[in-house]
Amino acid sequence: MHRELHHHLYKESTCISTTMPTTEEKIPRKHMIALYYCYPPAPGFPKDKLEPHKLFHQETCTNLNLGGRIRVSEEGINGVLSGTEDALREYEANLRKELMQLVVDIDQDDAETTGCDDPTAEWLDIKYCHLRNDIPMEQQLFSSLQVKITREVVSLIEPTPSNQGKNKGKRCRQRRKQKRKEKQMQEKLTEVSVGDDESSKDTVKLAPANEVVNIEDWKNNAPAQHLSPEEWNNKLLELAKQEEKGSHEESDTVLLDTRNIYETRVGHFAVPHLKTMFPNTRKFSSLPLALNTEEAAEALAGKNVFMYCTGGVRCERAGTYLRALSDSNSGAWQGKEKPKAIFQLKGGIQKYLEEYGEQVEPKSDGGDNTARECLYRGKNFVFDQRRTDPVIGKGITSKTAGDNSERVSSVGQCIICSNAHDDYDNGFSPCDEKEARCCRCRVLVLVCNDCRPKVRSCGEPEADNVTDLLCGGTSCIDEGNVADNVETIRF
Repeated sequence: MHRELHHHLYKESTCISTTMPTTEEKIPRKHMIALYYCYPPAPGFPKDKLEPHKLFHQETCTNLNLGGRIRVSEEGINGVLSGTEDALREYEANLRKELMQLVVDIDQDDAETTGCDDPTAEWLDIKYCHLRNDIPMEQQLFSSLQVKITREVVSLIEPTPSNQGKNKGKRCRQRRKQKRKEKQMQEKLTEVSVGDDESSKDTVKLAPANEVVNIEDWKNNAPAQHLSPEEWNNKLLELAKQEEKGSHEESDTVLLDTRNIYETRVGHFAVPHLKTMFPNTRKFSSLPLALNTEEAAEALAGKNVFMYCTGGVRCERAGTYLRALSDSNSGAWQGKEKPKAIFQLKGGIQKYLEEYGEQVEPKSDGGDNTARECLYRGKNFVFDQRRTDPVIGKGITSKTAGDNSERVSSVGQCIICSNAHDDYDNGFSPCDEKEARCCRCRVLVLVCNDCRPKVRSCGEPEADNVTDLLCGGTSCIDEGNVADNVETIRF
C-alpha cells in the first residue's frame, strides 16, 4: 500500500487490529522513539565502508531489540528507531564510536581546538520522542528492522534515468504522469485582476509550474545557518515585536515550512505579524519545483529566511538548494535578489517542542510550560507508527500581550464541516489503517468524528447514503501534486 513518503522512513508495521482505544490507557515512559540524522564532514563515509556500517546497524539494533528504518549513504545516515530508552541511548553511544572510526579524516587536534571532546556532537543530531498515551504501546513500536544503503540521506531531486537503477521504468512513468498533470494545470492558469487600483492587493497571480532548475554541484553550497530552539524563538519574538509596533515598511523576514501539505494541516509555526511560506507539496522531492515558482521567488527574494521541518534533516538539503537556486539567476529567480540570509531550526520542530511545547496530557511532575512564549501551533506530524507526537505547541497570537496572549493549540479543520479537527485516524491507531484518505489520489484528509461515518475513504467498501471522500471537498484536486499550490500567509 502506497503512502506519502518524504524520506522513506515510514512504512506500515504489522500489528494486531484493536477496538477503539481509550484515553485511560497509560504508556510506560521506558519506551521511546529515537529520530536522528548525521551529515559527517566532507568527504563523508568511504564507499567501501557502507556495507560494514550497514552490518553494524543490523547487529547493534538486533542485540538491543530495536526496530525501525535506517538509511545509510556516503553522505550520511538518517534513521528512526523504537525501543526502550536505555537501549536507544546505548545504541547512540555505540553509534558515536562507530562514526569516529568510520570518518577517517577526523583530527583529534581539531576537536581540542573547538573545545569539543566529541566531534560527532556537531554532525549527529538525535532526538528522543515520547509515545502517545491514547493508543496501545505495542502499536507505536516498529515490529521489524530495515537498514538500506541509498544514494542520499534524503532525496530532494528526483532521480534521473542514469541513477534510477531497478526502479527506472516505474519512476519514469511517474515523472511523465506528473508532467502531464502540471501541463494541464498550466493551461488552466490565468491572471485575474480585481479592480484597476494599482495599490490594491486584490490581484491574484497564479504562477506557472516551472521545471526544476538543473544546478550542477548544488550540494557544494553552504548549508543554512543553524539556530538552536532558544535562538530561533528569541530572534522571531524580537522581529514580531518590531512588526507589532506598526512599522510601515514591509518585513524582511519570512518563515519557510519545507514539509508536505498533510503535515502542515495539523501544525505549523505562526509568528504574530510575520509571513510564512507553505510550498504545499505532496512529497519532499517536489520542493525544488515549488521554490522555482513566481510566488516563492517573490516571497523569499531579499528576505531573511527562517526554514524548518520535522527534525532538521530536510532543511539541511533545502537550505543548500535554495542558496544555489537563488545564485543561479534562472527560472523564476531570474533578476531576483538573493535571500539576505538563510537560517534553519536546529533539531526541527521536534527539538523546539521539547523546550516550548506541552504534553497532550499533564506531566506527572506538575510541570507547566504554558508561560513560555511558544510560536508553534498544533501537532508535529511524524513518519512512524504514532502519526503525531504527543508534545504539542500552544502558540501565542500576540507578542505584546505576553503571558496573557490567547493561545492556539489546534490548526486543523474538518474538510466537510470546518470544525476544529486534527486527527487523521479519528482515535484509532495509525497501524489499524482507518485513516481518512481521498478516494482518488489517496492524500490524507481531515474529517471530524461526526462527519467520518458520512464519507467513504479510499479502500473502504461502497455503502448507501455514503459519499466518496475527495480532497477538494466536492472533487479531487490532487492536493499537493501541483506546483502552483504555494501560498504565503501573514499571521
